[in-house]
Amino acid sequence: MRLTETQAGALADALLEQPGSRARRFGAGKFSEVFAVTCGTREYVLRVAPPDSVLQLFYEYRMMRQEPALHARLRSETGVPVPPILAHDFSRTRLARDFLIMPRLPGGPLSHAALAPAARDRALREWGRHVRDIHALTDPENRFGYLGRHRCMEPQPAWRDAFLLMYRKLLDDIAGCGVYDASTADDAQRLVEDHAEVFEACRASRLCHGDLWVTNLLVDGAGGVTGVLDFDRACWGDVEWDLAIAEYCGVTQDPFWEGYGRRVETHRGDAAVRRMFYLLYEHQKYIVISMSTRRNDPQGARRYANECLDVMARFRRTGRPRF
Repeated sequence: MRLTETQAGALADALLEQPGSRARRFGAGKFSEVFAVTCGTREYVLRVAPPDSVLQLFYEYRMMRQEPALHARLRSETGVPVPPILAHDFSRTRLARDFLIMPRLPGGPLSHAALAPAARDRALREWGRHVRDIHALTDPENRFGYLGRHRCMEPQPAWRDAFLLMYRKLLDDIAGCGVYDASTADDAQRLVEDHAEVFEACRASRLCHGDLWVTNLLVDGAGGVTGVLDFDRACWGDVEWDLAIAEYCGVTQDPFWEGYGRRVETHRGDAAVRRMFYLLYEHQKYIVISMSTRRNDPQGARRYANECLDVMARFRRTGRPRF
């Protein structure tokens, strides 16, 4: 059940520990419910996670719980413009869902910004610099995978082990919602396991944003970056995985690479095989998303599935990692 704006205002009052919050629904709200909150002269953003009963990917259940620690570390160790998380409630006592509140940053999402070409290039260039700084953060214990408080998987000692486990859990999600049968899921897992050695190149566990697309970048009218948002899907491991997501979402244009400081070559040799599996991981997640209430599109889920199965079949047949 969706929250009313009155209910959202009451949640904001509780987190801010003062009365008088006024909330209005904000953004598309396909996963979390998001509200713009005004309290006195200050503006905030309240995000409320969906109920656990909603069909989600394995790493999405309670993933909001990893954001406070990530934001704190990013703010203390980098110049990435992430907002402080002022308060959160993961107790499930006031509401059977997680929720948090943060200041509302200036600017708007790049996806909706009518920028001149030079301003858009500036935004992508600055974004590249911020992603470089995100990727510079490492896990002190060199653990790999989704490490946050949502505990969606056991941390792994190597990226190879983490990605194989992540891939298996994703395939189980797809089979669980009836799009792949068990045999299809097992065949897909065998394919990635047959090429597991290509993932051994990643030795350092680096912070990856996990959702690098234009809605998660806030910009002003001149293309200056005012915020980098939504670290709830963050993962620790291979930066090529993160950059494959950015490529999938159309972010890795020339200005982005200028800001990043180097162009990461992922179209040859083992890197091309990694890229194919990273893009398969990204594309296959939309099978589950399409089956969920976010889209209610079983036909779309089947299209995503067929496209992924075609990529896998072609790779088995030709040995060429094309996506």
